[in-house]
Amino acid sequence: MELIINGQTQVLEPADTMEDVIKQLGLLGKPLVAEANGVVLTAEQWATTSVVPGMRIELVHFVGGG
Repeated sequence: MELIINGQTQVLEPADTMEDVIKQLGLLGKPLVAEANGVVLTAEQWATTSVVPGMRIELVHFVGGG
């Protein structure tokens, strides 16, 4: 499935939901803000937000450091 993630086209395995995409990217369980086609999603919405080819997704995750 071809998606636009953080402004770059990426090809992932077929995914039904945002949660599937986040799992494939190895970000599930990490502090993360997700946006789909301009709509900011809560973590509770990931499992119910459908993904379609060409969808624009923005993902911002936080890392600690000093």
